[in-house]
Amino acid sequence: MGSKLGFILSLLFLVQLFAMVGDLMSIQFIYTNLDAVSLTAGYLISTKGQITDDVIELVKNEANATIEQIGDSPALLGSTFEYRISKPYDAMIIDQKAIEIAVVRSIVIGYYN
Repeated sequence: MGSKLGFILSLLFLVQLFAMVGDLMSIQFIYTNLDAVSLTAGYLISTKGQITDDVIELVKNEANATIEQIGDSPALLGSTFEYRISKPYDAMIIDQKAIEIAVVRSIVIGYYN
């Protein structure tokens, strides 16, 4: 009887562990996706000099996220442009509120790789 009760109680901890691992894997997947989209968005921003509607649409379609400029510096040729791509994530067990996963990148206007 005691071993059956112990087994049932251990299953409760095991379910929580699986939910935690699922959250961590989902966060890593979202972060990787945001990072990949940030490279393409950075190239487009570098060529156009600002965040255009095409860049916003790309980020929305590819990652279901939002993009915004950090700071108010003008985008001049050769200047550094910082931007942030973020997406909310509703975790299963980590937090009751939505977690915001963000990638912050900077590029040089007019420099193509």
